[in-house]
Amino acid sequence: MALFSNVLSVVRQYLSAAVGDLIMGTAGSGTSTTLVSTMLRQADDYYNNFKYRCYIYEGTNIGEEREVSDWTLTSPANTLTLAPAYTAAIDNTSKYELHHIFTEAELRKAINLAIESLAGKYLVDLKDETTALVADTYEYALPTSFLYLYRVITEKTADGGVFPDSYEIDPRNWSIIKSYPPKLKLHESYYSVSADKKLRFEGHGTQPIVSADTNVIYLPPDWLVQKAITFLPQNKIQSAQLDNTYRQALAISSVMPRSYPDPRSRRVVE
Repeated sequence: MALFSNVLSVVRQYLSAAVGDLIMGTAGSGTSTTLVSTMLRQADDYYNNFKYRCYIYEGTNIGEEREVSDWTLTSPANTLTLAPAYTAAIDNTSKYELHHIFTEAELRKAINLAIESLAGKYLVDLKDETTALVADTYEYALPTSFLYLYRVITEKTADGGVFPDSYEIDPRNWSIIKSYPPKLKLHESYYSVSADKKLRFEGHGTQPIVSADTNVIYLPPDWLVQKAITFLPQNKIQSAQLDNTYRQALAISSVMPRSYPDPRSRRVVE
């Protein structure tokens, strides 16, 4: 199954670097409207003249992007002025990205469109432990994210959070009702329900779209980045003279990666 695991911020940085639109660093200090970083060394007004935007991908103000309205190299030293104000004062936990071609929202949208283009083709492992057994009940809704289910395990003790392999339900003792939402049906003659214990569902599904920097992406990052390039705004691709990069990305991403279900899997939906 899937071998890759990268958070959104990492994939976005791969993407923005691939199109020549990434400067990264860690703030030394700041306020809600300034960020000080000795890593930045350009002459006064460079970052505002080139219309850079500052996105915080880790630490204080994570997920917030602001326009660079001024840059001074010497007085005050190494200081970006940002507008509008961040929610809190920038500090030395704030890790930043600077972009001047694409916004964070445009990069994220391109990544999500690339993710959606692989829906149902590259399966990722899924696990769900939210379903609690109810006395005398033998049908339970399956998470709609599951396309395939191959294993169901009963919790050892209620609220214990332990699902030993020895507590796996014999595959002959459960089936799938292909309704919407799909349901797991436990066979009454062979399975004894223990109320309040949870079930662990193990299976495969499609990578969900991502919104937060800490969301994990389980798709091959090399292919994903190239596919995402093809979804970036065309007007910016052309104005930034990235036509060759775009054409190369089209060619490289034309061969889609595949990941198939475990041989034991049962299809949840048709």
